[in-house]
Amino acid sequence: MFPIPFRPGFLGRACAALLVAGLSSACGDDLQPQPGPGEEEDPVVHPEDSANLKHQDNGDGSFTSVINATEPTLWVGLDLDIGKEVSATEDAAWDLSFQRFVVKSRGGVSGTGGVQVAVLADTTFEQLTQAPATGWATDAADGDDVDTTPDTVFNSAGNWYLYDLKFHTLTPRAQLYVVRSDQGTYFKVEMLSYYDAAGTPANLKLRWAKVTAPAGGQP
Repeated sequence: MFPIPFRPGFLGRACAALLVAGLSSACGDDLQPQPGPGEEEDPVVHPEDSANLKHQDNGDGSFTSVINATEPTLWVGLDLDIGKEVSATEDAAWDLSFQRFVVKSRGGVSGTGGVQVAVLADTTFEQLTQAPATGWATDAADGDDVDTTPDTVFNSAGNWYLYDLKFHTLTPRAQLYVVRSDQGTYFKVEMLSYYDAAGTPANLKLRWAKVTAPAGGQP
């Protein structure tokens, strides 16, 4: 067995290398990018089924949900930020609420959540990835029209549906809604149908997903 020759400085350099490696390993978690001041991590939505709300994960960041709004005196609340059914009897938590064919957003005359809605008729669900900078509105009181339904953003300007006078059926219009939630998060919402597979009305099916904030920040 031959002796290993001693080289001046070798031991010092080796110890220094080991020290650097140890510090890098110990501090690795601290070196990961963290949200800066005023920034928050974008939470992942995990919708949950409930008595009046059923979800399907489409696997592309969007969800298809069915709201059972058949009870004529019950408002079914949906919190888009967490994807859960919440009480719509109080001015808290919900972003959208449903009763039969009426859809409310918790802003304007419908609540103090600051929820705003923009209606887009010239884009598809797949095309939209960023919320618009203009065109935002909140729910208003019933105006000078033939019905007594509040002029919510979803139920004004011709409503979210087309009404067939012959068959008395509702068909969603080919337009998209962008909702700014009470947490300042943006969601695109597409109304798909008003009937379930058996033809029962007031089972509203919609598709929704997060989109990025408008260019230049919140409206």
